[in-house]
Amino acid sequence: MRRLAVFGAEGATGRALVARAAAAGHPLRASERRFRDRAALPGGVEAVEADVLADDLRPVLRGVDAVVSCLGVPNDARTLLDPPPLYVEGTARIVEAMQAEGVGRIVVISAAFVAASRGPLLFRRAVIPSLTRVLDQMRGMEALLRVSGLGWTAVRPGWLMEGEATG
Repeated sequence: MRRLAVFGAEGATGRALVARAAAAGHPLRASERRFRDRAALPGGVEAVEADVLADDLRPVLRGVDAVVSCLGVPNDARTLLDPPPLYVEGTARIVEAMQAEGVGRIVVISAAFVAASRGPLLFRRAVIPSLTRVLDQMRGMEALLRVSGLGWTAVRPGWLMEGEATG
């Protein structure tokens, strides 16, 4: 089993990932800027508070084999128009800490629309423009990973929704 560090562990995707990885027996270190409910984490999961934009992330990554970044922004108009720099600056800081700690593998969540504009015409004209700044950051994040020297994977879902796993 690989010891994993999960950033964004309390978001919808992070919670699902932590639950599944813990159930599969992976030792986990869950990280969040500020935990709202540490007790909701599965037993045995280590919780570490760290702000990816401000804190030293090396202690979060010390002794882990790989990183999974579930960092994301809320889906509200104000945030989408002026998103915090989580994808580029946050990922750059995670990469720096990974390199300092000798961690060689990262998985990040990106979006299908980073690679190409997909979906029905109405969707591309109505929704994609509101996501432009977030998608630009995701593109920047992927560009950063390409030159990082790390083994990396960008998961590019079309949309993430809470609910039962569909397989």
